[in-house]
Amino acid sequence: MHPTSTRQTDAIGRGELPPLDRVRDDVWALAQPMPGGHLAYSFTYLLRGADGGIHVIDPGWDSDANWDRLTAALAEIAPGASGTGAPGVDAVTGITGTHLHPDHVGMAARLRAACGAQLAMHALERRALERRSVRRTDPVAALARLEEWGVPEERRGELAQDVDRSPEGLVLAVDEELDDGDLLPVPGFRISVLSTPGHTAGHLCLRDDDRGLLFTGDHVLPTVFPGLGLGGATPSNPLADYLASVERILPYARYEAAPGHGYRFTGLDARATECAEHQLTRAREVAAVLEEEPTVWGTASRLTWTAGWNGLQGFQLLSALSQTEMHRDFVRRHGLP
Repeated sequence: MHPTSTRQTDAIGRGELPPLDRVRDDVWALAQPMPGGHLAYSFTYLLRGADGGIHVIDPGWDSDANWDRLTAALAEIAPGASGTGAPGVDAVTGITGTHLHPDHVGMAARLRAACGAQLAMHALERRALERRSVRRTDPVAALARLEEWGVPEERRGELAQDVDRSPEGLVLAVDEELDDGDLLPVPGFRISVLSTPGHTAGHLCLRDDDRGLLFTGDHVLPTVFPGLGLGGATPSNPLADYLASVERILPYARYEAAPGHGYRFTGLDARATECAEHQLTRAREVAAVLEEEPTVWGTASRLTWTAGWNGLQGFQLLSALSQTEMHRDFVRRHGLP
């Protein structure tokens, strides 16, 4: 894997937010800060079509500061646009979300309302968002799930509030559904949709054959390994889905990766394979203790965690348990390659 943007990597080295970065003559990357501390920012990609319109991929986390950053970038690359009170916003002709997480599409509702452009996402993400807009966590069901996992009774209250937690305020109206093989409606571009489930059930990568770019969302990242199954319950196993999705992008090894976080890079095939192997290593670790540990809690307590098992609390602990459950299910249903 080789970084390809010195503007992005130099900024990271200085502990700064990467500046607006020209990826190609008609493609820009805008870093949008996000809360949480695990990752400092996500990337919004701005595509200027042959008609002068701007197509936005993953507008980013919704905040007034990020809105100002986005409108300033739009004004810079579409200086002729005006009329909305936010320079450049009326140049936006379309919005695409790679997946439903708020660090990627949290700003989509505000942008959609300001410019009238339609939001397109995979149908599975649309249905997941619609369920989240009306669902309220059932505390009885949440506690039952934790009991099934073998969570000690004194720890269940700590975790119950986060079971099936939906992002606060993320209520999006998805106007168009995208599926594998669809083309984005951007004049002068030929960007194909690649269905790459795993991180979420409806996660998408976007392939620009003319420019040799693959917008990877959170499917393959240069600095961290993506979590899996983070879009709600699915009938299939997210790890099995992810491994199949990695195979789908290997033919595009020569493309430059434009990821959702970190920095642009080449060596996509090697990094994707490394991400898959990371998940399989955890699956092997789970398989080694599966027969000795009948519960998810017991299995998780035997695994290696960056913060240490005793250092996991709240949502981080719940995430560890969810990932352990996924790996247990994968080993039992699919075995190890």
